[in-house]
Amino acid sequence: MDQNLKGRWNFDKFFYFAIYEGKIKEMIRSYKYGGAISLYKYFVDIFDELFDYFPPPSDSVITTVPITFNSFKNKGFDHMKKIGRSFSKKRGIQFLDLIEVVKQKKQQVNSTFEERKELVKGKYRVRIEELYRTNGKIVILDDVFTTGATVNECARILKDGGAQSLYVYTIAKTKLGEIYELK
Repeated sequence: MDQNLKGRWNFDKFFYFAIYEGKIKEMIRSYKYGGAISLYKYFVDIFDELFDYFPPPSDSVITTVPITFNSFKNKGFDHMKKIGRSFSKKRGIQFLDLIEVVKQKKQQVNSTFEERKELVKGKYRVRIEELYRTNGKIVILDDVFTTGATVNECARILKDGGAQSLYVYTIAKTKLGEIYELK
């Protein structure tokens, strides 16, 4: 679904596949935390469908929101990077690690919008040498848009680094997002 954005967002467009509930919620959680790693193929197909309906600017590059070292240690893999790399191969679109985590902070789960905004400040840094390999058109893939604080911060640092356009695609969006000026 295409979302028209209201409020102060650092990305230009936002698209999502489903509301984060029911079967899609179970699948995302099973993939991220339950060892159902083969589900990444299903999520690649979801992004493929989203791109068919809502294509990004031509010559865009794909990146993902990175996970922290602690999350990597617990899961054993970066769930979004696995999807992003596979999807980029399927679509023939370059994948670059444009964002890195520089500060370990507490998990955002069950945090309010204001808490999430604070938790992501200073957490990420642009890998500027990678950003210079782009033409400034960036697609950020993530699994769930809760309040948008994480992708908004990632978009902000990418724009500060010189990105020209930023499109965000997620598998799901929580209903919470509607109260944060997404209409």
